[in-house]
Amino acid sequence: MGTKEQRIELLKGMNQYIIDLGDEEVYDTWFAVGVPDEATDDDYDFIAGDLEEWIDICKLFGRLIAEYDE
Repeated sequence: MGTKEQRIELLKGMNQYIIDLGDEEVYDTWFAVGVPDEATDDDYDFIAGDLEEWIDICKLFGRLIAEYDE
């Protein structure tokens, strides 16, 4: 699963990817149940430090991207 620091960097990348899509429906879902809007370092640290939370966020990202590409 990588180090906590690697998970944080991946979270930041996923978050930026979602924002860059510019699809309100996608990022509204992401912000509601994924990474909070305007996430802080503490938010990223919390998610990356909780393996179950981390896995859930990764699954959510995959689902949102799959739905967006349909």
